[in-house]
Amino acid sequence: MTEASGAGAVAVGLNRGIVSTGDGATIHHRAVHLPGEAVRPPAGVQAPPGLTNLPAPGSAVFVGREEDMARLAATLDDGPAASAVLHGLGGVGKSTLALQYAHLHRDRYNPIWWIPAETPDGIVLALADLAAHLNPYGALAAAASSEGAAWATTWLQTHHGWLLVFDNAEAPGDLAPVLGPLGTGRHLITSRRATGWHHLARTQRLDTLDPEIAIDLLMNISGGGHAGDGAWAELAAELGHLPLALEQAASYIQHTALTPAAYLDRLRRFPARMFAAAPDGQQRTVARVWRLSLGAVAARQPLALDILRTFAWLAPDDVPRDLAYALADDPLAVDEALAALAAYSLITLTPETFAIHRLVQAVVRADGPPEATAHARRQAIVLLGAALPGDPLFNAAGRPRWRALLPHVEALLGLLDPAEDGEWTEGILLATATFLLQEGRPERATEFAERSVTASERLSGPDHPRTLASRSVLASVYREKGDLAAASPLHVRNLADCERVLGPDHPDTLAARGNLAYLHGLTGDLARATELHERNLAAYERTLGPDHPHTLVCRSNLASAYRSAGDPAAALPLHERNLTEYERVFGPDHPETITARSNLAYACQLTGDLPRAIRLHEQTLTAREHLLGPDHPHTTLARTLLTNARAALRDA
Repeated sequence: MTEASGAGAVAVGLNRGIVSTGDGATIHHRAVHLPGEAVRPPAGVQAPPGLTNLPAPGSAVFVGREEDMARLAATLDDGPAASAVLHGLGGVGKSTLALQYAHLHRDRYNPIWWIPAETPDGIVLALADLAAHLNPYGALAAAASSEGAAWATTWLQTHHGWLLVFDNAEAPGDLAPVLGPLGTGRHLITSRRATGWHHLARTQRLDTLDPEIAIDLLMNISGGGHAGDGAWAELAAELGHLPLALEQAASYIQHTALTPAAYLDRLRRFPARMFAAAPDGQQRTVARVWRLSLGAVAARQPLALDILRTFAWLAPDDVPRDLAYALADDPLAVDEALAALAAYSLITLTPETFAIHRLVQAVVRADGPPEATAHARRQAIVLLGAALPGDPLFNAAGRPRWRALLPHVEALLGLLDPAEDGEWTEGILLATATFLLQEGRPERATEFAERSVTASERLSGPDHPRTLASRSVLASVYREKGDLAAASPLHVRNLADCERVLGPDHPDTLAARGNLAYLHGLTGDLARATELHERNLAAYERTLGPDHPHTLVCRSNLASAYRSAGDPAAALPLHERNLTEYERVFGPDHPETITARSNLAYACQLTGDLPRAIRLHEQTLTAREHLLGPDHPHTTLARTLLTNARAALRDA
């Protein structure tokens, strides 16, 4: 450093260049003369009015965030050194909300400084930049950005009324050394990370937009359409009401003059290309934003990416956590993987379930390596097939589990090409059709039953037991829909094929014979129906025993056939025996026992024993109200039967 002439001036040596060394070389210094105020301590430096580096606020994504803005303002108003973290899924609008807040409060804070916080180095550079704007001479004197950042930190410690916005912070540990010493201003943080902030700031989750606001956003940016066009609502739902995806789609629609229906068609046919499409030079797209999150998660927890890819093939909501534990032998590793996904807002985690945003699922399915995508699809099929309870027709204990998994079955099968259905897929199709048939939903079961028959015939041939079982379920579905013309030839063919291939007493043959007998009852051929039911009951009692569930069902069917033929006296002892067996095997409050009690009550009513019928109807109604609730269709039926029996007793 050289001496400087002139009062109140300081010389600072800069740009040192080696010209010569001790063996003849010399070192030259260039002197810069600065005013005396350049060396004032940070506490003595005042910020210029309106000092800020905020980006422009004009993002059209900022709509429908009034409540979120109010919550954020309340948090930052909560005393000195208040800190807030906006967290949520990539593309949900965290940075936009933070930027809007900062612009709305420019007259309140000074300075307001926007800090890209993805890395510690980025934070240091931004603080050094703040120091340069607060004291340009100090920046000239600083030999490194770390010195400038240290000067800025000291300045912030000695002044009030400032706001720092740390955008897209990757890890709470990166901010802890910075936020700890700064207690005189406000900190606003945005991050994909949802956890780890409790010791630094108050967290606020940012969710997707309300459906109506999402539709308005699409229409306003694209500049066309009207709210009555259902395609806008369908597109908004397909995009999961995510602001970035909505803005990307609307910009594309405006740029290409497409209709929302046309964009939706392209999105479904070419998802990878559409998620990466960025018209007008935009850099932020759904694919780019989420690749960062996926890369960060994969680096921390490779199993987390496997979980995400697998469950991208299921429904987005209420995925049972126990399904994820089937992917690894170590439950602790699964816990850590799920926690990592939740930390990056890629899933929403509860003790029992987790949810994945539908657009995250779509991007993961479309954007991964082909071999990884194929492996995940296969893994999802096997995992879900293994999780389904067996015997969906008679396994009452498994029905709650079935109802929980049914949305995931429907989502998975909807994503698979029927032409590529394999053995696992065919098994899921048959089981699902059977469950929906048992649930009294034949219309919904039709698609699965028809697809099951097609797959089993292609995979195993027309006479394979799986094919016969699929055809039997399809015939029953047609029958329950009331399409007897379609059901009759299938039932007749199935019984003949089962007797030929499996033998007369095989369980599948007995089921086929029972189905045909039931069909004859519906068409009015009661003699033929009774004959087939009697033959079946004898075979069931001989092969399975008198109290097997299939035997009980067959006995009930025979009793119903007698009753339909006008012989309730013949039906009565069968119903009585069935109720006794159900109570002994399943207990008095089992749904099948309750049904058997209802059947016996109706038989008593038909034979004129009204007091006994009323007692049994009352027991049935009480049990169904307790088990199913007062408004369930079965409860309503029990109430109607009781009312009719009481009316018949009054009339008698």
